[in-house]
Amino acid sequence: MAIQVTSDCRPWRGIGRLAACSGCGTLQKIVTEGWLAEMRALYAGYSIYEQGAGNEQVSFDEGSGAGKARSQKIIDWLCATGTLPGEGKLLDIGCGNGAFMRAFGRCRPLWQMTGLELDARHEASIAAIPGAVNLHVGPIESLQSRFDLIVLVHALEHIPNPIKYLQQICNRLTPGGMVLIEVPDVDSSPFDILIADHCTHFSAHTLRNIVSKADFDILYIETGRVAKELTLLARHPALKDAETIAVPDTEVTFAARRSIAWLESLLAQGRSTEAPVGIFGTSISATWLAAALGGKVTFFVDEDANRIGRQHMRLPIHSPQDAPRDSPILMPLRADIAASVGARLSHTNLHFVSPPAG
Repeated sequence: MAIQVTSDCRPWRGIGRLAACSGCGTLQKIVTEGWLAEMRALYAGYSIYEQGAGNEQVSFDEGSGAGKARSQKIIDWLCATGTLPGEGKLLDIGCGNGAFMRAFGRCRPLWQMTGLELDARHEASIAAIPGAVNLHVGPIESLQSRFDLIVLVHALEHIPNPIKYLQQICNRLTPGGMVLIEVPDVDSSPFDILIADHCTHFSAHTLRNIVSKADFDILYIETGRVAKELTLLARHPALKDAETIAVPDTEVTFAARRSIAWLESLLAQGRSTEAPVGIFGTSISATWLAAALGGKVTFFVDEDANRIGRQHMRLPIHSPQDAPRDSPILMPLRADIAASVGARLSHTNLHFVSPPAG
């Protein structure tokens, strides 16, 4: 695909070549000096949750449409596992403006929390969170402290060598400490391969494989706890009872080709639809499709109250109730999810265009 998208939802034209790793079985971007230079430029202009004025993205239930912040969904699940003590130390890698730390502090107010980031642009936001003791700017190996829980919420997919990075994390855990990982599920969302700064693309099988190879003992792995994402909790040291097996290279490449073919059919559908059009959503998939279709797109439709009434890509964001009824609305979603959303919002009489079958 000529047009990619950044994880903070900006159109992006870059290198983005894909390959299957024969060692760990994951689908990865090919890391070159050119790609690394692109990523430095991308992160220098990074703007987290810009569509919602800095408020964390809401994850919607496919059937009911009920929405809840992604961090809160993950923390509700984590607390329900019964693995968290009343007190401890947490490290949030790639903490952004502190959305996860803020929600975690409400759940476990006696924990001390440290954030880790590439720069200090959100230092004031982190400092204002009850229970936050520090924002560390720099690599994890420069940290001296040890932690009872290390969190990587949408961080591991940005790492070129995830096994090596997880092994480094082991050195920063207390005995029996845990790691919580949240990543996109490439099996559920083919749009993940379009994200320029996502270096590694995980399925449930390859995530489990990588975490095991890094010597962690996997306690839980969930698909769909957050829609189109994987949630994993693991403890170190691992009690290994079997060798991990890499996914055959042909299986990974076949899945990638299938995803690319579906994305191309979605783009062809958009190009053949009569202009002007709207797009459902304002995140990764919607941003990519809007950039690829150019001036044909005149508005977005979103259910997130933090985004309705604002603009994305200089186009208005409408609620389903206020969106134009006379324009086709493309749905860059899996066909089953689009069908569920369309049925739930059928009372709005919007002209939804169902995506191609996957």
